[in-house]
Amino acid sequence: HLLGPAYRDKDGAWYGIYKGILGFMVNNEELQRLGLEAPADWQDLLKPEYKGLIWLSNYNTAGTAKLVINTMIQKYGHDEGIQYLVDLDKNIQVYTKSGSGPSKNVGTGECVIGIGFLHDGIYQIVDNGYDNIGLVIPSTGTSFEIGATAIFKGAKHEAAAKLWIEYALSPECVEQADEFGSYQFLVIDNAEQPKQAAEFGLDPENVMDYDFEDAKQNTTTYIAEVMEALGAAADDRFQTQ
Repeated sequence: HLLGPAYRDKDGAWYGIYKGILGFMVNNEELQRLGLEAPADWQDLLKPEYKGLIWLSNYNTAGTAKLVINTMIQKYGHDEGIQYLVDLDKNIQVYTKSGSGPSKNVGTGECVIGIGFLHDGIYQIVDNGYDNIGLVIPSTGTSFEIGATAIFKGAKHEAAAKLWIEYALSPECVEQADEFGSYQFLVIDNAEQPKQAAEFGLDPENVMDYDFEDAKQNTTTYIAEVMEALGAAADDRFQTQ
C-alpha cells in the first residue's frame, strides 16, 4: 500500500507513513527589507549577501542536521560535501539544538533563512499564523526523512501490534495527521495529501535518490569529520540547550 519501495525496509522491518522534505524557510518581509531574493538552491546559500542570516540545527544534537550532512556528501561527494558545509558555516548565525529550531524563529524575523523540514514551516504558517514565511524546495533536488512504524522484536502483544500496523498504514489513519498539526507528505497509496501542504505548490518528488544505508553506516563518522573541518569555527553558535 506504499507509493514506492523506498518507503519500506527491504527486509520488512519497518514501513513508511510519511515523507518529510528538507528545504528552506524564509522570512519574505525581511528579505524584501534587505533587498534580497530568496535562495532557490543549495549553492545559493553560499552567497556572501546571506552572511549571518541563515540558521541550521546542531550536527551533534539534531537528526535534521545529520540529514543535511548526508545530503551534501551524497550530492557533491565526500570531500566536496564537507567543504560545502565549511563554506556554508561562514553564513550561519546559529546552530539550534533541535531540528525545528530554525522554523520557530523565521516568522518573527529573528531567523531570515532557516534550513529544515518544510512541514515545520507549514505548521508555523497554518497553526501560528506567520503568513510572511516562504517555503523553498532546492531546485536541483533535496533529501527527505521517512516517518515509519514497526513492531519490536519479541513484542508481548504481537497480534495487537499487527492490527495497529494495519491501521497505521491505512488512508483512514494517516489522513488524520493534519488535524493535529502534522503536514508531511503521505506515502500511503490512495491517501489524500494534506491540503495545507499541497496548496503551497511544493513538489514532493523533487528529491534525490537518498542512500539510507550509507547514512546508517557512516553518519557518526561524517559528523566527526565535519566538526574537525570546522575547527575553531565550531564555537558557541552550536546550541546544546
